[in-house]
Amino acid sequence: MEEALYDNDECLLSLVIPPSLADPMVDWLLEQPEIRGFTSQPINGHGGAEHVMTPAERVAGYQKQVLIQVHLPREILERVLLRLKDQFSGGGIHYWVSPLLAAGHLA
Repeated sequence: MEEALYDNDECLLSLVIPPSLADPMVDWLLEQPEIRGFTSQPINGHGGAEHVMTPAERVAGYQKQVLIQVHLPREILERVLLRLKDQFSGGGIHYWVSPLLAAGHLA
């Protein structure tokens, strides 16, 4: 029984984007037929690219950003990533993909 719980071919795509891209990204994601839903939340990014931070962000020690997470099957991940790169190239977006051991709704 335990093995079936972790037999999952799904992944979690995480996107860290500048706040200025939040609305266009949300609109774009909502238009994608393969994406059934996603979450977004404001976050603070620390470290990394100080050269792109404003003086106020350097003093504060963080940069305001938005995290968007999309749960999707691996077979469509590459297509979605290619379309994202085509639409948002040069936008300062950082991403990573994590495998999901299990996912679902609690009944």
